[in-house]
Amino acid sequence: MADPTQHPWPAGTRRLQVHDVQIDLRYRRVIRPEQEAELPQRMFDLLLVFLAEPQVLHTRAELFARVWPGVIVEDANLSQSVWMLRKALGESRKHWIRTVAKSGYVFEPQGPIEAVVEATPRAQTGDAITKESPAPAAEQPGLGVAPAARGVIPSSVSRRSWWRWVAAAAVGLVLIGGAAWWRGHQPPHPTAAAPQLAIALIDVEDEAAPEDSRWPVTLLHTWLEWKLDSLPEVTLLTEAHLAADSAGRSPRIVFLSSGTDSANPSRVFLRARFDQGGMEQRMEKQGARAELPAMADALSRELLAALVPARAKERWPPLAIDTATARRYAEAIDAMEHRDWVKSAEILQDVTRLAPEFGLPRMQLGYALSRLSLAAPAIEQTETAIRLLQPVPADVADVLDAQRLSRNPQQFNEAAKAWGELAAKHPEKRAYALEQASQLNVANQPTEALALLNRPDWDKEAAGIRLRQRLNLAAAYLALGDPQHARENALAAERIAAAAGKGWEHELGDALLLAAQTDSFQYEDKADLTRYEEAAKQFELAGDDMDALYARFLAESNRRDQPAESGLDPLLVQARERGYRRLEIAMLRMVAFRHYSRGDMPAYRARLEQALATALTAGDTSEQHVLELDLLNEDFLRGRFNSADRRMASLNNAPLQGDDAVWLSSFEATILANRGRFALARKVLDQSEKRVRAGNPGTQPSSAASQIACVRADLGLVMGDIPGSRADWKQCSAFESPSSRLQAAIGNATVDLVAGDRNAALKQLLETQKESTQMQDGPDRWSTELWIATALTRAGDPATAERMFQRVLPLARNTQYEWITAIAETGLAETAATRGDWNAVRTHIAAARKLELADIWTLSNRIDTLDALATMVDGDSKRALHILAAIHAQAVRNGDVVSQLEVQSLLPPGMPIGECNERCQAALVASSGLRGATLDWLVVPAKLDTKLLLQRNIR
Repeated sequence: MADPTQHPWPAGTRRLQVHDVQIDLRYRRVIRPEQEAELPQRMFDLLLVFLAEPQVLHTRAELFARVWPGVIVEDANLSQSVWMLRKALGESRKHWIRTVAKSGYVFEPQGPIEAVVEATPRAQTGDAITKESPAPAAEQPGLGVAPAARGVIPSSVSRRSWWRWVAAAAVGLVLIGGAAWWRGHQPPHPTAAAPQLAIALIDVEDEAAPEDSRWPVTLLHTWLEWKLDSLPEVTLLTEAHLAADSAGRSPRIVFLSSGTDSANPSRVFLRARFDQGGMEQRMEKQGARAELPAMADALSRELLAALVPARAKERWPPLAIDTATARRYAEAIDAMEHRDWVKSAEILQDVTRLAPEFGLPRMQLGYALSRLSLAAPAIEQTETAIRLLQPVPADVADVLDAQRLSRNPQQFNEAAKAWGELAAKHPEKRAYALEQASQLNVANQPTEALALLNRPDWDKEAAGIRLRQRLNLAAAYLALGDPQHARENALAAERIAAAAGKGWEHELGDALLLAAQTDSFQYEDKADLTRYEEAAKQFELAGDDMDALYARFLAESNRRDQPAESGLDPLLVQARERGYRRLEIAMLRMVAFRHYSRGDMPAYRARLEQALATALTAGDTSEQHVLELDLLNEDFLRGRFNSADRRMASLNNAPLQGDDAVWLSSFEATILANRGRFALARKVLDQSEKRVRAGNPGTQPSSAASQIACVRADLGLVMGDIPGSRADWKQCSAFESPSSRLQAAIGNATVDLVAGDRNAALKQLLETQKESTQMQDGPDRWSTELWIATALTRAGDPATAERMFQRVLPLARNTQYEWITAIAETGLAETAATRGDWNAVRTHIAAARKLELADIWTLSNRIDTLDALATMVDGDSKRALHILAAIHAQAVRNGDVVSQLEVQSLLPPGMPIGECNERCQAALVASSGLRGATLDWLVVPAKLDTKLLLQRNIR
C-alpha cells in the first residue's frame, strides 16, 4: 500500500484548495469560510489519503493498512474518524465523503484539488450560525387586567391569561434552570479565553460487541469527565458541540474504548488515544473483570496528568465501587443522558446502597432529586457526596460548594452568588456565568439574570454557549412578562439548535416550547399552537417522553374548545408515579385556571389547593409564592381584604420579581384605591414602574408597563387627571394582548363619559359589551361586564346594564365571590334608581351592605349616595344631607375628584358644601375637565328641601 505521506501535489506545498475549503498541510487544519479546525494526526492522515486519491473507492482494510499500519485498532475507529472528518468539513460538505455499504468510502469533493502556490490570507473564523438576531439591549416585563380604582369603573384584579404561560415557566423552564446534567451538555468555550483547555471525550464503541464489554467505557468516561469538568481551566465538549462548532478552537479529542481480549475472554481492557505534539498517544489498562474499577481509576489519573500536566500531583478521591455495582451505575448514567430523572434516581439509590463510600453517584443522585423538586433528600445526598469526594483541589471544592447551594431552593440566591464568584475568579470558563444566570432565574431574579446575559461578549461565543444563553434570556424575559424579547431569544435559540444538528434535539425542543409559550401569553386564544407539537417531537427524538407529553398538554390546555382537564389525568398519573413534583404543580395550576376562566370555581379551588399541598410537600417555596398570588386574587374577589393584607405582607418579604412583583404591586395598589387611599396607591405603582424601568431601559411595549398603566389610568381619572389617564390607557393598549386592548377600550369610554361626551362613550361601551360576550364565562368576564354595565348606566342605557348585572349576580353568588356580588347588587340599585323604583333600590342596598364591605370606599360612596336619595324619598332631608356631607368630606380627604363633583351635582346652584363654595366647584370642573362627572342620570327625589340646604350650608 502507498505511504499516506506520498502525495501528487508539488513538494513544499503548504495549502490545498478544495472548492471553498483550504487544507493547511503544515498545521493540520481544515479552514472553512465560517471557521477552522485542527485535526489529530491519524484523522489528518486519513484526509490526506482521500485528497490524494479522490473519486476512488477506498476499502476499510486498505484504509486501516495505510493510516494505522501495524496497529491493531477497533473497526469503530475508522467510522469515528470519518464522522469527525465530515464534521470538520462542515454540514454543507459532509457528503463529499460517501459511504459505500459493506465496502468503504469514496471522496467526492465539489471541484478539483489544487495546490496553493503563494501564501494566502488566513480565512476568517467565526460562528457557525450567522443569521441570528442580536441579543436585545433591554428587557421589558408583565401583563394583566387592571382593576378599576373606584366605583364609577368597577372591575377587579384578575390574573386573566397569566396561567397560560407562567405555569409552564414554573416547571422550570426546568429545561434551563439549574446545573447542566452530568454528561454531554457543558458548552464549548470562546477563543478569547487564553488559558482554557478544550477537551472532547469521545466513546468509541463496537456495536457488534456484547453489552458486557461496552459498559466499562461509560464508567471511565464518567469518572474522568467529573474530574476534568470540575477544573476551572477545562471546558469539556461533546460530539454535538464539535458538530455545531468549537468557536475556532482546536480541542484535544480523546477517544475512549473498552472491550474483551479476543485471545483471552477473561481479560478486559480500557483504552484511550489522543494527539499530542503531532503524535498519537495511546494509554491502556488490562486486567481481570473484577479489576475494572481499579483500571478505570488508574487510567483516569494518567489521562488527567497527560491532558492537564499542572494537575498531575494533585490528589483525588478513589473510585470506590466494585464491578457489579459499576455496571449498574452505567445504567444510571444512560438514564441521565435521556433526562429520565426518576429512573436515574432509582438506580442511583441502588448504587449508593451497594457502594456507600462512592461519592459521585450521590452527587448525581442529589441532582436528579433536585430535578424532581425533592429538595430535602437532594440536599442530604449532595452534602454526603461532598464529604465522600475528598480529597479534591481547593478550586474544585469551591465548585462542589456552589453545586451544594444549587440543590437547596432556600439558597438559590446564595448559589447564584457562589457561581458569580467562580465566574469572576475564572472568567475564561463561561459555564460558571451561565450557571449564575440559571440560578438567578430559578431564584426569581430575572432582572439580574438579564444584566448578566445581555453583555455584548456573549456574541463571540461558540454555538453551545450562545444557545444556552439565549434559552436563559428567553426564560428571563418570559418571567418578566416581555413576550417580544422572549420570542426573539427563543427563535434565536431555535435557529442555533437547528443549525447545530444532531445531538441538540432537546435544546431545540426547549426553544420551540418557549416560543409557543410567549405566543400563548401574548395572543391568548389566537395563538398558533403548532410549535407545541414541534417541541414535543424534538423531545421525543431526545428520548424525553415526559417533556413531550407536557408540551402536548400545554397545547391542549390552550384550546378553548377542549374540556378543562383535557389530557390531564394520564399526565398527572405519570408525573406522580415518576416523581415530577414541579411538573405536577404546574399542571394543576394550569387546569385550575382553566376552570377559573370557565366559572367552575369549586373545581378551580380544588385544583389550586392540590397544587399548594404538593408545593408544601415538596418544599418548593418558589411555587408556594406563585400559588400565594393566586390565593391573593381569591381573597380580593371574595372580598376578604383583611386576609389579602396578611398575604400581601408575607409576599412582600418574598424575593418576587418580574410579573409576580408587578402583580403584587397591582393588587396592593388596587386594594388601597378601593379603600380610597389613592395617593398611596399611586405611589406603590410609581415605585413598581421605577423598578421595571430600572431593569428595562428600552422602549418596547411590555406587559408589566401595560399592567401598571392600566391600574394607574383609573387612579388618574378619579383624581381629576384626564390627560394622564388618556396617556396611561394608550400605554395599556400598546401591549399586543386582547385582554389589555379590551380593557383600554372600556377605560377610554369611561374617560369620554366623565369628560362629558356620553354619545361617544355609549357607542364604545356597546361595542365592548359585544366583545365581552366572546370571553369564557368566568370571573374575568363577570368583572369586565360589571365594569361595562356600571358605565352604561351612567351613559344612558340602564336597561342593557341591568340585564348584564342580573346575568352576573347569580353566578357570583354561587361562587361566593362577594366582591363581584356586591358590585352587581350596587349596580342593580343604581339602575333601579334611574327609573325611581326606590323599593328595589333599598332591597339591593341592603343586600350589598349585608356583605360587610363598608370600609371599601369605591362601594360605600355609591351605596351611601343611593341611601341619601332614598332617605330624601322618605322625607328625612336632614339625614340625607348629613350623608351627602360625609361622602363629600371623605372624597376630599381621599382626593376623589369624581365623587366630589357627583355629590356637588345634587346640590342647588350656589350651594356650598364643606369648604367648597360655588367658585370652588366651578374651579374644580375647570381644572379637571370632568364635566360629565354628575349624577343627573339618577332620578333625584323632588322632595329636596332647598331651604334646609341653605340653612345647613352642608358642612
